[in-house]
Amino acid sequence: MAVAMYPWLVLGGSMFGVLFLSYVVYHYFADPQESYVLATVAVVLSLTVSILCTLLIPVDIYVISEGSIKSESLHLTISQDLVRNAYLALFASLLFLAFIVVPHAYFYGEERGSGDFDMKADRRSCWGAFRHTSLFVAFVLFLMVVGLNFRPGHTASLDKAWVSQEEASRWVSDLFDSQHGGLNAVSFSIACLTLLGVGGWVFYTAYGMAAMPFAWLRGKQSASEQRMGLEQSIASIREKYRAIQARYPSREDGSPDLSRMKAVDRKELNRLQRDYKSMVQRNYKLQEYEEKAGMVIPRLLQFLVPFRWAIGVTMMSISLLVVVSLLLTLIDRLVHSDCGWSCGYTLKERRIYNPADEIFLYLSHVFPLDFMVMGIIVLYIWIASVFGIVCLGIRFLCFNVYQLRTRKSMPQALLVLCNVMSYILLALCMALLTIAPNYTAFGSQTVKNADGTPGRCSLDRRDSMSPCRVSVISAFFTRIARQSLCRCFP
Repeated sequence: MAVAMYPWLVLGGSMFGVLFLSYVVYHYFADPQESYVLATVAVVLSLTVSILCTLLIPVDIYVISEGSIKSESLHLTISQDLVRNAYLALFASLLFLAFIVVPHAYFYGEERGSGDFDMKADRRSCWGAFRHTSLFVAFVLFLMVVGLNFRPGHTASLDKAWVSQEEASRWVSDLFDSQHGGLNAVSFSIACLTLLGVGGWVFYTAYGMAAMPFAWLRGKQSASEQRMGLEQSIASIREKYRAIQARYPSREDGSPDLSRMKAVDRKELNRLQRDYKSMVQRNYKLQEYEEKAGMVIPRLLQFLVPFRWAIGVTMMSISLLVVVSLLLTLIDRLVHSDCGWSCGYTLKERRIYNPADEIFLYLSHVFPLDFMVMGIIVLYIWIASVFGIVCLGIRFLCFNVYQLRTRKSMPQALLVLCNVMSYILLALCMALLTIAPNYTAFGSQTVKNADGTPGRCSLDRRDSMSPCRVSVISAFFTRIARQSLCRCFP
């Protein structure tokens, strides 16, 4: 019983940690004067659901590798069908949040304006937000209709639907894909969001994974240390200012008589005044930062400063692991794929060594080590993406739309952030199939070779006599790729 409950405890603890992380991120960036409950709920739920989509992958791998997870106390069995339904529920929830809840919260914030407001939503703001959100609802409905009507396998003709009631029922059943529970409509919509996520992955995540390790390795002084140095500079400027003033007589009011000063000294005084003003402004900003140091994230960062070299090297190692694994898999597919572009460069069996794949396959024998490593990589990529967005700002083409600042960001900026992060994490789900292809597809399953020795599962060995099962996430995104190719090249 304890063994059966162990995965549940890991999953439950991960969900609670993700909820807490999402709330901390919102609380860290949001302006408390402008924050409202609807934005908080939308951001926390959207970030949580998107991260859970990636953290469900190790559970999916565990089920196909070790079999169903049974809990006698809860009378529940986590089978592959249940995992498939969980993916479908999470992806449907992500669509609902991305196209309805988040836009409604965004437009509600725009309608309510700025200033001090009560927590209760007024009717005018809600109605205006619903009116604007209807455009997003129409868009997602359009995506679902396109996914249902133009999917491969939809062959029922509308002309036959008028022949009899039975033909009409068959046409409606085929149109709404009742056999697959609407999976085609959801998969096409998720494919569109993943395409947007690839853009965010290239622009924000790539920058964050490259720049963040160097930021930790380079390091910087704490706010108190910067203030100490700044106050010494301010004191030095005052001494220089007084030394120049002492050379010349003052007026009756005590101010320096500039008419008797040399031109060189007047220029020096003006420069010192400019430097003094800029340093005082910088000192005020550092004082504000020190006041915010009581928050969770600044305290955590301050605690980790002594270990910045170890953290920077670890981050650099993870970035290199991800990049090298992606590159090796892409080269393997490009060189060894039998069907080429016609099947999306599908690889039946991996032929080039992949370090990330080997690490995950080795750790998958001891649950939850692979779950923990997967969580670390997902968390690192998530933090790197946020780092990239904070550094580069939320942009549309070349225009900077929102800039994220600690405790000064508008809730609307965070709502846009959570949508961008949702798309990026969907792209991460797809990228994991390239980073660790064998692990995400078959887990630790093995088959017997012709000589009786155990071998790893692959598409080339997955026949009727083989016990290998494909993971839900691998089948889902492979289905998306094949449907896209069938639409483009019928």
